[in-house]
Formats: sequence, structure tokens, C-alpha cells
Amino acid sequence: MLATVLLVGLGVVVMLLPSFIRGGRRLTVNPFAPLADSGRVPTDSLGLDSARVTAALEQVDDPELHLSIVELGLVHSLKVDSARNVAVVLALTTPECPYGPNLAYSTLEAIKLVPGAEQISVRLDPNLPWDPARLSGRARARYDSLFGPAER
Repeated sequence: MLATVLLVGLGVVVMLLPSFIRGGRRLTVNPFAPLADSGRVPTDSLGLDSARVTAALEQVDDPELHLSIVELGLVHSLKVDSARNVAVVLALTTPECPYGPNLAYSTLEAIKLVPGAEQISVRLDPNLPWDPARLSGRARARYDSLFGPAER
């Protein structure tokens, strides 16, 4: 029993070590709690809409597959209201995805770069269904090369 606890503790330390070394965000007690922030980039003449936010999210890559969260179909919902508040809900390929918290943080950081974004909320929902049918064409080719052809 003690050996199991020690091995699990060591595993957690090894997984979190890179973020501590980089001085990045720390894993919270609940990695599925929404991340929130306020925009720091002044508004521009183009205005804020879901297309601009989606373009920013196309820059957020899954660290394992090296494809954007948009191509992977991980963006379950995206809402931009008239007050320039942005809310994003992300699905995960598996409920236990170890990259989920990092994807949520990267999503928040990408949206903060969109001019005019005010309040930003990013939430992971491990219970949302995901399947390979959500993949873009490019993502499907990458997925098939790694895992074999998915059922269609």
C-alpha cells in the first residue's frame, strides 16, 4: 500500500516537473474548473467575433498530435456576446487526457491575444462525447497514420 502511494506521488511530481521548471501555471486541485481572465489587448476597428476567436484557437496545438484543437474537434462550443465576453467549452479525446489542463490554459492565452476580448472563460468538460468523426481532413490523415483508420 505504501509503495503504491509513493509511486503515485512520484508520478505526479514527474508530470508536474516541467511546468514548475518553466515557472508556468500550476495544476489546480480541480483541473476541470473554468479558467477565467480579462482581456489585455485594446480593441481594434475589426471588432470581436467568433471567426477571429476561432482563428486564434487554430494556433493552439495538441502536444501529442501536433494538430490544432479546432482541427481535432475539441472546441465543443464557442460564444462571443455583445459585451465581447468569450466562453469556450473544450471536449477531450479521452476523459483522462493528461494534456487537458494545458490545452485549456493555452486556449485562454490564445484568446487573450485577440483584440477586444473582455472576460474570457475556458472550461474543460471530460464528459462531452468525442469521436474521430469530429476530425478535420488533415487531422483524420494524421490520426489514421498514428492509430490506424478509424471507423466512419
